[in-house]
Amino acid sequence: MKQSIIFKTALVALSAVTMTACNDFLDTMPDNRTELDTKEKIQKLLVSAYPTIDPISIGEFMSDNVDDMGPKNPNYNRLLQQLFRWQDVTEDYFCCPDEFWTNLNMCVETANTALEAIEKSDDPSLLTAERAEALLCRAYADFLLVNYFALHYNPNDPERLGITCVKEPMTTIEVHYERETVLENYASIQADLEEALPLVRDDYYVVPKYHFTKMAANAFACQFYLFSEQWDKAKLYADYVLGSNPSSMIRNWKQLGSMDQDFDARSQYYVNADLNNNIMLLTSASLAGRLFGPTYLGKRYAHNAYIGTNETVAALAALWKGDKENFFFPISRYSGTNLDTWIMESLPDMFEYTDPVAGIGIPHTVYAAFSGDEVLLNRAEAKIMLGQYDAAAEDMNVWLGNVADSIVIRGLYFTPQDMKQFMDSIKYSYDDSLHLSSTIKKHLHPLFSIDAEGSIQESMLQLLLAMRRYETLHMGKRWLDIKRYGIVIPRRVMNASGKPEKVIDWLTVDDPRRAVQIPQNSISAGYEANPRVISGSDSESCEGLKEVSFESFLKNN
Repeated sequence: MKQSIIFKTALVALSAVTMTACNDFLDTMPDNRTELDTKEKIQKLLVSAYPTIDPISIGEFMSDNVDDMGPKNPNYNRLLQQLFRWQDVTEDYFCCPDEFWTNLNMCVETANTALEAIEKSDDPSLLTAERAEALLCRAYADFLLVNYFALHYNPNDPERLGITCVKEPMTTIEVHYERETVLENYASIQADLEEALPLVRDDYYVVPKYHFTKMAANAFACQFYLFSEQWDKAKLYADYVLGSNPSSMIRNWKQLGSMDQDFDARSQYYVNADLNNNIMLLTSASLAGRLFGPTYLGKRYAHNAYIGTNETVAALAALWKGDKENFFFPISRYSGTNLDTWIMESLPDMFEYTDPVAGIGIPHTVYAAFSGDEVLLNRAEAKIMLGQYDAAAEDMNVWLGNVADSIVIRGLYFTPQDMKQFMDSIKYSYDDSLHLSSTIKKHLHPLFSIDAEGSIQESMLQLLLAMRRYETLHMGKRWLDIKRYGIVIPRRVMNASGKPEKVIDWLTVDDPRRAVQIPQNSISAGYEANPRVISGSDSESCEGLKEVSFESFLKNN
């Protein structure tokens, strides 16, 4: 059933004011909608059409990349607790769903304002590159909105609730929209993409890596068509990005691993705009650099040694009979009182002081919205779904040979049959004998058809998902694979020795909590909430929790 939504321009304006402190750092421009009478003004406005709030924390803490290190661990707050437990979030700390939702809707509003100004200009044909950028920014914001705040795309469910793909700038205080379906959302995103792609030009960007260049637009198209199960098109756009030499478009892990083990240096190099693999970078007001860096912040919910050994780093290295030390870039491990975490030094922690004397400011990070490494793995997935197993294995071997020195030294090449044999040797997670423990291998329940468990196709998808999980560790993107493949995950509490002690919740295949709840402001204004099943399993939801202010949370961590 469709229902009206009320967006209030006052709310958007208020959000813009709260982000003003970030503007100098992010190089964004104020809203010039009343004076968009030149090409330059439209270009400057479009800088504000890119997200400045990231979904990293939302996706990562909702995924199986973290465990609960126990109620006696004090390093968390209510937001992290609610995300970890897949609860409807009521908190408004940095990068909460409410901020993410509002920021993305602001991006759509900015893009629509630019598109309107282009249409009203003396000669819209002179602004085709700007039109392409505005369409891509709108499509990208809508893509993020529907993939976080709705259940995953299902072509066989025409009534599945999506979000609202707004096409016109707001002109009144209260604007009523109907909530559309996911299928309508995807059709709208695809229309924007297909109109924009032929128009994209790179020559007017001052800092190309922070914009939708031709490479970034094609990388986005690859991801969109992968998510919408259009495997041929996903492969086509990946081919454009990767060219004839995919190795030139992926990260030089050997170079990164040769650097001194300094978090700031490594994490900042990881997002260096000069690197080919960083196709589009975004800057956000975010705590991600601390939450997933060498600090105590948030470490009650951690990518711990147990996950690293059994599900991610060392578990993947078992493919080549190696261990975590065989990676060109050995993952950093930290342990101590209330600290057990393995981190990929990939998210820089930057701080902008708004009041140096008082020590007040805003944390930021930079992250790759699109990378050549992910495009390579996306293409491999598309090839697997097309039954092109040998070709998919070629891409997967390019990635594997780039991350692990032992593969290069030993000259290993894994055929589809090798991959099947490796996965056959591993038990599925959460079978009868594995209620608490888990492996690299999960039962897959995608809405699209795949071959039976143990087949070549299913085995290659298992390995592909494990590779992408390593590649995107701490980026929040694992959550999207959990949704797409219907992966069931538990909420485990670990004991003092870092082993699973009990399971307090499960995210099942059809769990409605796979859709992040719509923010309460929009629900109160009449927008239909995502459905929820009420249970009595939340008795431990605030176990050991003490309310602290946001400032205290930062200061004490």
